[in-house]
Amino acid sequence: MAARLHRLRSPLQIDRIRRPLVGNNDLLLEVRASGICHSDINYRDGVAPVRRIPITLGHEIAGTVAKRGRGVKELLVGDRVVAHYISSCGRCLYCRTNRENHCISYRMIGKDLDGGFAEYVAIPGASAVRLPRSIPFHQGAILGCAVSTAYHALRRGRVKPEDNVVVIGVGGLGMHAVQLAKRIFHARSVIALDRFDWKIKRAKEFGADHTVNVASHDAAQAVRRLTNGMLADVVFNFVGSAQSNRLGLSCVGKGGRLVLVGIGVESMTISTYRTIIGRELEIIGVDDHLKTELSELVKLVESGRLDLSHSVTHTVPLEAINDGFRILEDGEERPIRVVVSNEN
Repeated sequence: MAARLHRLRSPLQIDRIRRPLVGNNDLLLEVRASGICHSDINYRDGVAPVRRIPITLGHEIAGTVAKRGRGVKELLVGDRVVAHYISSCGRCLYCRTNRENHCISYRMIGKDLDGGFAEYVAIPGASAVRLPRSIPFHQGAILGCAVSTAYHALRRGRVKPEDNVVVIGVGGLGMHAVQLAKRIFHARSVIALDRFDWKIKRAKEFGADHTVNVASHDAAQAVRRLTNGMLADVVFNFVGSAQSNRLGLSCVGKGGRLVLVGIGVESMTISTYRTIIGRELEIIGVDDHLKTELSELVKLVESGRLDLSHSVTHTVPLEAINDGFRILEDGEERPIRVVVSNEN
């Protein structure tokens, strides 16, 4: 059984399909949990194109090895794993220099290849990361994007202990960026910006030093006040709209960095002299994450340095996956992460 996209801007359909075939270097996973990411909404609605239709979505995947190809030596049937959703060649310049997110043969599980909204999924053996028994499957699943993409963004933004950090948009990724910035990167201060009071309240619980509701306050002025006029060293935009990008630019101080993570369809026009050259500002893009980062995060959770116990707020069974999409979209039930669970 799998939840498949048959038509753009339409609910997923539950199909009875054959168990996926396993190549020599592949693994067959029995999916135990698969997170619903806002990107899945973008794929469903055509904001970001999938490679083919019909396709099984779902790129935050945790499960157990049900079968392995002969070329896979490191894992055994029954092992618990989380999937690194990038399928890469392992041979090109990007792969050889630990930048497989730019692989010349890049394919994404759950967008280009069938994903984890299913009972079983086939993934490359090289994309599997061991998941310790101390980490529940639903937490392991969200490590595959909600946490690892935020972690990659913070690394791309070169966050240092003396930095003032602003996070725009504290949804699934932004909320984890707050915790990572404070607990792992030890930022001097973390300021969370959002338009919903419940989100900024939760951001406080996740470690934010300050929060600002952008719907009722001048966020840039608030950031200026909270940083004693210096503004932020690093701003992370997890929203992706042109409006949020403009807000990000207004919050970055001289020599600072604006890190763009959220996917949007709008273009933005800027004055290069006043915004980039005159202030020596950097604009940094973030796309996906790396397998090495996912492995690091597994260790951080296992050691207790990173706490995901409050990250998954809702679970739904596979047959009710469209309810999970609705929960994430309308926000009325205050979701951080919604996970499709196949566990009994």
